[in-house]
Amino acid sequence: MNRTSAQNVLVSTTPGLDGWDITRYHGAVSAHVVAGTNIFSDIAASWRDVFGGQSKSYKKQLEQINEKVVGELKEEASQRGANALVGLQIDHDQISGQQKEMFMVTASATAVRADPPAETEAAESSGGEGSMTARETAIEERTVRLLQKNQEDNLRLDDETWRFLIENQVTDFGQIVQTTLTGVLTPGGPLGGKENHLSSGQDYFLSIPEEKAKEHLYDMARHEDKGVMEWAIDVLENGNLLDLGRISTMLEGDFHADRKPALEILTRVDKPYYEQSDIERLKALKSRIEDGFGKQGEVLEVENSGMLSSGTEEVWQIEDGTHNPMDKEYCKATGLDIYGFGRKDTRPEDAVQALETKIAALNRRLDS
Repeated sequence: MNRTSAQNVLVSTTPGLDGWDITRYHGAVSAHVVAGTNIFSDIAASWRDVFGGQSKSYKKQLEQINEKVVGELKEEASQRGANALVGLQIDHDQISGQQKEMFMVTASATAVRADPPAETEAAESSGGEGSMTARETAIEERTVRLLQKNQEDNLRLDDETWRFLIENQVTDFGQIVQTTLTGVLTPGGPLGGKENHLSSGQDYFLSIPEEKAKEHLYDMARHEDKGVMEWAIDVLENGNLLDLGRISTMLEGDFHADRKPALEILTRVDKPYYEQSDIERLKALKSRIEDGFGKQGEVLEVENSGMLSSGTEEVWQIEDGTHNPMDKEYCKATGLDIYGFGRKDTRPEDAVQALETKIAALNRRLDS
């Protein structure tokens, strides 16, 4: 009997398949994933329906979780020689501890082998490869016109244009949106329509495919302007767009542009769901943080400049050469301590603690 590929396994919430003849039962199958801490948080409090962007972002997160667990069921069914799943059930369980909330998403079904009705041969064709509907054509035509306006430096991101980009998830404008928002967020940028741009910009990035959104948001999170960085990390947090691969790369980069933002992201941002393999990846990041952050400044001996004393004294400096007394924690010129962190910055120990909590939570459910 030929094995059915996982993507072609049929799924039904009913005990059977209408018109199909179940010829063999392959037993019950189940799968589960752990969802990020803020998948469902503050939905009622932060619900916006400006362009449907916020509701779409939550809907997308829920769809991703369900697709993941169902995908695992389909893979298991395929391996057992089944071509369908019947009686599908999906349950959500809350996991709480140490002021953290996560959600266990469990799916179960019965794997079966079923034969289709003899009369169902060729289904209706709704256009093959290379075809486009009238609506798809209209969207592409408008996209082309907007891109042409941008080349002519005549593009305005007004309400109507934002609506079009968000509702149709037009990925071609990712760099244009990034540049616009960076200009709005940096000091001296245009103030007109600022809040609308920031709100619509978030909805745009949460509407397009994850990888496209991450490409721009992680770049913005590395920006030298703190306002740009914080806005991008807020959007990453709202969209559960943690990317462990990108974080690993950032932890090898520049201290201010890469490693410090990586700590902030790790402390605040989640993935849509976690898998068994993520536990070891999180442990590796934790070890790298514990071993990879030393002093950014240095301790020096300088001549004592006091009128009533002579000899040398120890001072410390960071970046600009300003000398600071050893009993002063933060540099008077930069506001940074000898490790390169300001008073409000996320520190390595903060990220380590967050990772330890997450690893412990995942171990409780995923590490068997």
